[in-house]
Amino acid sequence: MSNYKYFTQEGNKFHLKSSMSTAVARTVVCLAIGVAVYIIIPPEKKIGIWAALLFLLLGLINLLKTTKKLTIDPNAKTIAHKNNALNNEVVYHFNEFENFYVLNTKYLFITLDSTAFFIFTHNGNERRVPIVVGLFNKQSAQNAINEVSEIMGIEAN
Repeated sequence: MSNYKYFTQEGNKFHLKSSMSTAVARTVVCLAIGVAVYIIIPPEKKIGIWAALLFLLLGLINLLKTTKKLTIDPNAKTIAHKNNALNNEVVYHFNEFENFYVLNTKYLFITLDSTAFFIFTHNGNERRVPIVVGLFNKQSAQNAINEVSEIMGIEAN
């Protein structure tokens, strides 16, 4: 049994690990910025209230992302994906899998983030299913893809 950085094994299924501590830290930072903006900007200027609400919303979105579920079952050859608590779970089959895709976002030659995706052809449509998001480098996205391909048995082919 292999130890994976991004997945935990439960029987014959592999579940994507969630980074709850990172999401809570980002939420606390967003809430602190929202409170600071609300306190600093005078009440007669309504922009302070709107900015505080925006940071509150960003904090809640960070917490919502912790409810993402991704389960790979190599025996059934399926991948179950639920992006967050508000979305339904979608099951993809290995035979619908096309390839992996890494999206890098750069600004002034600095990688801000990189996201690893599955590309599936599901019901005749192309679907991009996010696996992980890495900040400031693309190595974490590549490592996640390496783990997924090992779990799916793609390397053996």
